[in-house]
Amino acid sequence: MKKRILFALCILFFCVTGQAQFIAQMSLMTPHYYPGEVYFKDGHHEAYDEIELPRVGKSKIGVKKNAEDKARTTIQAIDIVGIKIWHKDFPDKVHVLHYVNAKKMYLHDENQWGNPIYANAWGILYQCEMNYQMNKKTGDLDFVKFVGGNGPDTPTLFYLKRPEWDQAQLIMVNGAMIPKKKAAEYFSDNAAIYEGVKSGKLKGDDIVYIMDEMAGGKPAEEPALAIPEVQTDSVSNGVVGDDE
Repeated sequence: MKKRILFALCILFFCVTGQAQFIAQMSLMTPHYYPGEVYFKDGHHEAYDEIELPRVGKSKIGVKKNAEDKARTTIQAIDIVGIKIWHKDFPDKVHVLHYVNAKKMYLHDENQWGNPIYANAWGILYQCEMNYQMNKKTGDLDFVKFVGGNGPDTPTLFYLKRPEWDQAQLIMVNGAMIPKKKAAEYFSDNAAIYEGVKSGKLKGDDIVYIMDEMAGGKPAEEPALAIPEVQTDSVSNGVVGDDE
């Protein structure tokens, strides 16, 4: 009898936790809108009462210019540099997300959203998360990691963009270089870096050193990101969110 009760409780526990996980994922699939500004590649920016908080794979976002507007219009992500958003209850806490037009690799989508976390004369490194949410209690913009059977299974992706590339290239997943031979190709202009990455002596943790070496001592240049107040001089880590 006790074993049956224990078994039933275990089943109930897994059902409840599984349902909670499903509800959390469905919540993130539902569009959420916040006031903010959209910065366009042609150099201008516009303010909106509502901007859709983007997720990975979003090739367009919905916006509403004024609260009186009955319907939202859509903006193609490819035309956007990025967005500034804030929670209506926290208008002074502004957050920035950039659109990253990425080259498709493996199962990762071409449409990515994230932040430039390091830049120099050679290129820009973007950190992209799969799911973002606005914390109702603090106004913070958090990313969400779903937890599966093997622990957190939502990858953090790092894309590299050089001026001569049409699309950004996936270079790291959760801090680890993609297959070394593939990653080494991006640094073929520097024999020492190329061999170091290919052999595994240089890893994802060395990316700032690698990018500085690839810049070859050239003076740092501010990339044309068109969104002010974006720091690109140090690598940062995201924060796991738990609200929405």
